[in-house]
Amino acid sequence: MFKIVKEPFGKFTKIKIINSDTKEYISIIPEFGGNINEIVLEKEAKLYSILDGYQTPLEIAEHDYFKGAKLTPFPNRIEDGKYFFNGKEYQLPINKPDENHAIHGFAWNTKLTLKNKEIRDKYASVEFEYVYDSSLPGYPFKTKLILTYFLTTEKGFKCTTEIKNIDSCKIPVGDGWHPYFKASGKVDELMLKIPAKYITDVDSRMIPTGKRLLYNDYIKLAKIGDTKLDTGFRITQNGGCVSTEIYDPETDLNIKIWQETGKWKYNYLQIYIPPSRKSIAIEPMTCKINGFNNKKGLIVLQPNESFKASYGVSIE
Repeated sequence: MFKIVKEPFGKFTKIKIINSDTKEYISIIPEFGGNINEIVLEKEAKLYSILDGYQTPLEIAEHDYFKGAKLTPFPNRIEDGKYFFNGKEYQLPINKPDENHAIHGFAWNTKLTLKNKEIRDKYASVEFEYVYDSSLPGYPFKTKLILTYFLTTEKGFKCTTEIKNIDSCKIPVGDGWHPYFKASGKVDELMLKIPAKYITDVDSRMIPTGKRLLYNDYIKLAKIGDTKLDTGFRITQNGGCVSTEIYDPETDLNIKIWQETGKWKYNYLQIYIPPSRKSIAIEPMTCKINGFNNKKGLIVLQPNESFKASYGVSIE
């Protein structure tokens, strides 16, 4: 039923997990941080390509908008690239110069090593590993990142992330994912449901002010229209899985982006609509924006300790 194949993608490669019966598949680019570039799922014998991924190797090399990127060891912004941890100040490289922030970690463009493949009746999976040697500025902590991607017969796409502290000291960790979802037209015509009722108030540089604001617009499915979003949310539920939903009335397609919540899970969410309004980013995160400084959702791993949690996508 399932097969795992390798295809060239310019100087990169694609690893595809394919359901031979339904023709569903996901594609992963291991040389670019295990980037999830395509998710194609089936509903009522029709296939839907739901990710706005990179069409060419040149596009992924330019990595506009961090499409499909893995956000480790921190998602979103770190103010001025600076943070204090265990009594010391650290300076990360500034890769968001218009705001003077560090953003989205550094695993998104690293090369992952394929460690394992598994094919079963109801799913197939691939496991990748990246061992970080503490060599980059501002994060002198040794870690091991293990990403396991699944394509299943029942729940579509799933990613399980494990980050292990392989250093001799405790370390700060955050994690996230940055997929963009598309439908039949511009996002203005889509409907959105968010599993949260408060947004993170931010200043002019997109750093949290410490306030939260009530936001009920999308507690139930509601049309996006001309709404502008580059907004952080704290998930209302604390434990179990919750879903952000995107519904396309044109095709009667409901995309569910789910994330585990609870201790050391994906308790935060960022939603972003780019200027083109052709797609919408739904970003599960373990911590709040600027989490290395405000400590909201920050995971602190002791030596040999691991964080492990999952998110995924299905359609109805």
